[in-house]
Amino acid sequence: MTAEPLGHATGPIDRPRTVGAIRRALPPGLRDRFQTALDDTDAVDLSGLVAQWAAVAQTAVDAGADTAVGAVRSGTAATYEIGDIFPALAGRL
Repeated sequence: MTAEPLGHATGPIDRPRTVGAIRRALPPGLRDRFQTALDDTDAVDLSGLVAQWAAVAQTAVDAGADTAVGAVRSGTAATYEIGDIFPALAGRL
């Protein structure tokens, strides 16, 4: 198994936390899909749906997200041995 080292900024992740904040953060082309998903989801599943769309909204404004997805899909993303990232797991997976 391989993993890419975490190169994220320190501190809290700025993710929208309410339905309204998610809607405002989404690109206009996704707002209707978000509303449809809300309308069609059972109440017990709303928490998960909101979390998924919060992640969509967060990555929609991430300039590097499309490049990273393309690299993963094409098999060109940088990979590293798991033990290089997590020494305690070296040779275990």
